Order: sequence, then C-alpha cells, then structure tokens
Amino acid sequence: MDLYKLIKNKVMGVLDKQKQKQAQKQINQQQLTQLNDIELKYLITLIGKSDFKGSDLQIIYSITAKLQNQLKK
Repeated sequence: MDLYKLIKNKVMGVLDKQKQKQAQKQINQQQLTQLNDIELKYLITLIGKSDFKGSDLQIIYSITAKLQNQLKK
C-alpha cells in the first residue's frame, strides 16, 4: 500500500509539472501577442503626434478606436 502511494505521488507530481509548463507557455504566448496598457497608450500617443495623408485617416481612425477599446477593457 505504501509503494502504491509513493508511485501515485510521483506520477501526480510529474503531471502537475507538465500542467504548470503548459500554463506558463500560454501566459508567455499571450505576452507576445497582446499589448499591455503602456504599449497601447504609447501607440495612441504616437498616432496622435503623427501626420497622415487624407487617404489614411479612415484607417488610422479605425485602428485608434480599436486601441482605445482594448485599453478600456
């Protein structure tokens, strides 16, 4: 019975480590693909300070609106 518990604990420990690695991978992936508040504010400020041609204004407006919506969340 003690041997069973020992083996069970070892196996569960390995499985827990694998789950932790997967969770850390997901967190790292999110950090590489999602902008944080500082990055969003920087981009909005950069867009605000830039000069754009008339033909670009609609696209820039749309992008800026999306950035602001992400910042509100």
